[in-house]
Amino acid sequence: MSQLEDKKLEKFTSAVLKDAQDQRDTMLSEIDEYRKAQMEEAEEAILNETYVMIQNEITAVKNAQSRKVSLAELDCRRSLLLLREKITGEVFDEAAQRILAFTATPEYVDFVCGLLKQGAGDMPDGETVIFVKKDDLKNAGPFLAAYGKPAVCEADAGITLGGAVIFNREKGVVINQTLDVRLSNQKDWFAASSGLAIG
Repeated sequence: MSQLEDKKLEKFTSAVLKDAQDQRDTMLSEIDEYRKAQMEEAEEAILNETYVMIQNEITAVKNAQSRKVSLAELDCRRSLLLLREKITGEVFDEAAQRILAFTATPEYVDFVCGLLKQGAGDMPDGETVIFVKKDDLKNAGPFLAAYGKPAVCEADAGITLGGAVIFNREKGVVINQTLDVRLSNQKDWFAASSGLAIG
């Protein structure tokens, strides 16, 4: 072979080798880019999964804490309600005892007589019964005199503290002047003004 041919062959071989080298470099570069893209995609997916898992855990912890706080609040509220009921019960038991002590005084008879005089003005004429507690039947005379209209006095087991219920049987009119009702009516006022309200 001639030198020219050798040079041509060498040039050709060199060009083919360079072309092969360039193709190899391009392929390696593409493979490298593909690997990087796949790694970035995998990392992104893992990061997203991890983020979602962390967010789910945070939400679960928040929900658990929220439930614990709610249960604690309910327990406190329940305890406060029970305490309020206990205090209210004690206050009204004490008030009932004081009222019962008052009913043993001469002022009590005057008090009930005043209630009956007042009630007589609001009660229509007709067959009337004045109901009192059993222990107050001994004061029937002064009570009937204070009422000032024809009536009878009877015991009512539902009256435990004192006072009277005036009942017109003909007209169906009732005037309740019992201390039992008056004390019971104070419960709402007491709940509102005692500072024991639970909000």
